[in-house]
Amino acid sequence: MTSLFKKHKRTPKELALKLANALDHLKDSGAEKDQESCGKYLGDMRAVMYGDGENPPDPALQSQLAEAVFASEGLLAAVVIHLPKLFFESRKDAAAVFNALVRHPLEPDERLPFVAYLEAQPDVVERCLSGSELGDQTVGNDNTALTYGTMLREMARYEPLCRRVLYCPGFAKMFEYMQSASFEIASDAAASFREILTRHKALVSEYLEKNFENFFGAYNQMLEKGNYVTRRQSLKLLSELLLDRANLSSMLRYIGDVENLCLMMNLLRDEARSIQFEAFHVFKVFVANPQKPPPVVAILKKNREKLMGYLANFQNDREDEQFAEEKAMLTRLLEQMGDDDAAPAQ
Repeated sequence: MTSLFKKHKRTPKELALKLANALDHLKDSGAEKDQESCGKYLGDMRAVMYGDGENPPDPALQSQLAEAVFASEGLLAAVVIHLPKLFFESRKDAAAVFNALVRHPLEPDERLPFVAYLEAQPDVVERCLSGSELGDQTVGNDNTALTYGTMLREMARYEPLCRRVLYCPGFAKMFEYMQSASFEIASDAAASFREILTRHKALVSEYLEKNFENFFGAYNQMLEKGNYVTRRQSLKLLSELLLDRANLSSMLRYIGDVENLCLMMNLLRDEARSIQFEAFHVFKVFVANPQKPPPVVAILKKNREKLMGYLANFQNDREDEQFAEEKAMLTRLLEQMGDDDAAPAQ
């Protein structure tokens, strides 16, 4: 403890107070000297939480810093809110300190105080969600957005915070961010989107059921109009969500909609092979459903011959035994929907 403590000169409590004052000055001035001060204190905090390259982190100092920041009312929120005003390296230090504090337990009950704190701070959650909207407000705005993304994904690890994120008004804008003209921002938003929707299964299942129409309406629009990378990643995630047993209710509702079926059939014919492949893994769920609604049956019967012919030549060069077996299974299911079957009621 002593070597690290001496090197930083200031106690964790002093660091928290100094940073709070520096951020307060930066809020009004935006002066370079205040940016430098914030950067210095954040760098020292990062060394406390992660070590300085020569000395490993000291658990006692880590806890002291966590306690000091928690006791300093509003400090963690101020770090998030004023992040765009910091220098590039300072923003990275700020995110590292934020993430370390959120996951740091405090004795005696090993609670995670910052999880509860952030759960009560919707403005902080909203700021991390809306980081991709910074536009030209900051120099290096893409990097600022990516920094917010790391903080957002850290929050998504904890169910109370993930719930706050999901039900935050800004969550709906994730669909826009994933279609950003900036490849970096779009990819980062997609990474956050995946983390939010795959970590806490019961929570996500509840969210999808409550917000089915709005969520999947925006999702389908993204699949239709998004760029190549966005559509490929989104199709892959969609198949994972639909095939997760926790989402059974939403899956049955999605594959019971003939418009969703038509969308997947169109994507099967996309010019990009990878889009076709990912669309196949969603399309197969429609065909394999043993309780297809009559409108879905009607569309499949109407296009049965074309679909069978398409599957017969669909990416046969792909060395994937499971894929080949699934194609064969779909072909058999389509064959069983013969023209001589009674037409389903419309």
